[in-house]
Amino acid sequence: EQGRLSLAFVSTVGYGEMPRWLRGFREQHPGVALNLLEATLDVQQQGFERGDLDAGFVIHAPDAVPPGFARLSIGMEPMVLAHAEDWGLGRRPALARLLAEPLVVFPREIAPSLFDALLGFYRAHGATPQIAQEANQMQTIVNLVSAGMGVAWVPRSVCALQRPGVRYLELAGDPPQSETSLIWKEPAAPVVSRFVDHVRAALAS
Repeated sequence: EQGRLSLAFVSTVGYGEMPRWLRGFREQHPGVALNLLEATLDVQQQGFERGDLDAGFVIHAPDAVPPGFARLSIGMEPMVLAHAEDWGLGRRPALARLLAEPLVVFPREIAPSLFDALLGFYRAHGATPQIAQEANQMQTIVNLVSAGMGVAWVPRSVCALQRPGVRYLELAGDPPQSETSLIWKEPAAPVVSRFVDHVRAALAS
């Protein structure tokens, strides 16, 4: 009922239900101080190693959560292609055309399983990604797309980020998938267990 919860999160989860979960948890546990940190997976792992973090929301390829963590799956979603609205791709461009476009992508170290899954998707369709630019945050990636640097694969929840000059294209068939999880180390402190239970109950409802 009392204490501090140090919670990290990747930017994509902020476009979903996380704000509502945090509000509900604060209302139910006013004696718990929340310390929030926006951080990619690699930064979160360093924080766990130092003992600075209690739990974190991370993004990864389906079922490829970092080893050594307990986790609660928040859900899976398809990745969509962000492109500049003046890119001239048309309404239903061929997949081969899309995979030949220059790519704006996150560095492998911040989400290795998801990066590898994207490369695997390209290879499965006989293509090699033409990486034009890397950026750590999804907001920055979308801004670079708006600037005409290339196209980018982003989780569908990022569609909530309406950047002028950017459109999101959902692919039919079997697009790459991303999964979001809440992770923590065991044994969990009581305040961490309470937060995990709160999120689990919110998902169930």
